[in-house]
Amino acid sequence: MRLVYVLGLLSLIGVGALWCGWYGLMKRRLAAALAAVCVFGGGALLLLAVLPTYSFYGPTVTQHSAAGKSVALTFDDGPYPPYTDELLAVLQQNKVKATFFMIAENAEKHPQLVRQIAAAGHEVALHALQHRDFLKLSAAEQQQNVAAGKAILEKLSGAPVTLLRPPHGFRDWSVMATLRHNGLTAVNWSVIPRDWTNPGVDVIVSRVMEQVHPGAIILLHDGDSPKYQDSRQQTVQATQIIIDKLRAAGYNFVTVSELLAKGE
Repeated sequence: MRLVYVLGLLSLIGVGALWCGWYGLMKRRLAAALAAVCVFGGGALLLLAVLPTYSFYGPTVTQHSAAGKSVALTFDDGPYPPYTDELLAVLQQNKVKATFFMIAENAEKHPQLVRQIAAAGHEVALHALQHRDFLKLSAAEQQQNVAAGKAILEKLSGAPVTLLRPPHGFRDWSVMATLRHNGLTAVNWSVIPRDWTNPGVDVIVSRVMEQVHPGAIILLHDGDSPKYQDSRQQTVQATQIIIDKLRAAGYNFVTVSELLAKGE
């Protein structure tokens, strides 16, 4: 079931109730109350779809507190030279494993980077074939986007892809059904420094340190989909500082799959 259909139905019911109240087909107070229920119900359903930490539409991983002082660094929207290359160098230098939620169309353009990421022991995960809002896609379009993207990444990396982060973190019943059909787990985040806005290296670092907690999944960006214009240099520089500060605080770094396996 797609959320857009439910919102449309609620809108029709609300408008219909007001119309009936206006023309005396039902009591105006009842009509107003019914319209208000439709408005607030639709708003709540929409919020539950776009806020990253709720599992109303189906299980969505955002953290794993049982993992103790382990955290997962995750990077979205790549591969995106030269920033993905620079980020890989930082991770290698610090012996840190991360999870890359890739745009499969980008991966096709830079297959050597996908192979390099996989060979270094990082986790290759799917963001989408194309960076499109899944809530606006039909079930068939969702399936094509997810299945084709998964196939591309598995071919390039040589490893199964089991995790997907929906673009913007948005999901509804239809999106979750598509993920289940393709054997994928939905992964969002619990720490978001909004690095894609390029607020400054110090701001990115401070936001991570303010929000971090045991078992956190940290959202960063090595790419800029779908525009491919903005620099990710601030994220690269911030990643080195984040690693140093979190290690000093007693944290260790794992992939998302490793995080979920801890404490079980």
